Amino acid sequence: MKKSLFAVGLAALLVGLGGCTAKSNYHVDIFIYKYADTYIGSVRNEVEKLLNAEEGIEYRFYDADGSQQTQTSQIDTAIARNSDLLVTNIVDTGAGETVAGKAKTAKTPIIFFNREVSDETINSYDEAAFIGTDPDEAGYMQGQLIFDILKEDYAKYDLNHDGVIQYLMLRADLDNPEANGRTTYSVQEANRLLATIGKPALANISSDQMAGWDLGIARTMTETVLSQHPFTVSGNPGPSPIEFIIANNDDMALGAVEALNGYGPENGHYNTGVDGSPSIPVVGVDATATAQEAITAHKMSGTVKQDGVAMAKAIVAFIKSAKAGNSKDYTKDTEYEYRSGRKVRIPYAIFK
Repeated sequence: MKKSLFAVGLAALLVGLGGCTAKSNYHVDIFIYKYADTYIGSVRNEVEKLLNAEEGIEYRFYDADGSQQTQTSQIDTAIARNSDLLVTNIVDTGAGETVAGKAKTAKTPIIFFNREVSDETINSYDEAAFIGTDPDEAGYMQGQLIFDILKEDYAKYDLNHDGVIQYLMLRADLDNPEANGRTTYSVQEANRLLATIGKPALANISSDQMAGWDLGIARTMTETVLSQHPFTVSGNPGPSPIEFIIANNDDMALGAVEALNGYGPENGHYNTGVDGSPSIPVVGVDATATAQEAITAHKMSGTVKQDGVAMAKAIVAFIKSAKAGNSKDYTKDTEYEYRSGRKVRIPYAIFK
């Protein structure tokens, strides 16, 4: 009996020593600016699916719900837990350098994604990198999309027949590079192309509506502007109706579609898809599943695809590279290349 107990004790000791010396899992903390964002939700789901197929990687997601203060606290907590890697979809792009500084002090690698931080932020820490899109490219593509729609039948969309298309802009954060690029270059590129066929520049019907990437806010703002620029009871346009709606993302575009569905003669005349084409063109960015359904149903006119699956694949490739010890060059042994500094760009595409 004594021998048996000794053998059991020795075995337990050896197991305990084995547990102490075995390599532990790689711990990744992933910070999301807002779970409710449809596009970011698609990226998060794909990242989770890909990481579940990897061995030796443990991960934890955090929802900041649009609060930089909340996210910064979450990052502090992860660092205190000895996180191996911080993957950050930052809330406030201006807070990038502060967050990178926290990672640098803790000697923890950090990957920023989607919401672009400055070059200075990335350059401040040699184990920082960014994965995202070109913030201006989606704007130029929206401009091309707007032109493609109008050149097919300009008169159809010139509802009050004054020769000028009046648009409503639904935009997001003033300090967000993606919002700025989409707002500026969508109109600038559309005007450049319209000039080539002898058409005048688009006219902004109102100040840009700050809808914060949010469907509900965009719906309310669109309803307000519609009430200020009404159609007559007979369905004929008033002197200055909304004739085109441009949104920085699909959620805001879908909010505008909801507003249009409930507006007009007999309540629900515009952009219902009943007549086979949108009465008032609405374009967004992201190509979310819901937006694609709206386009197929002829309630939206088009969008610019921001490839969530491609972004997720790049994020997971960088996570694996960091796990392999390549945090000073995340692109090592991957298919990706830095385009400017330590930044990787995921291309956009027009979807209509």
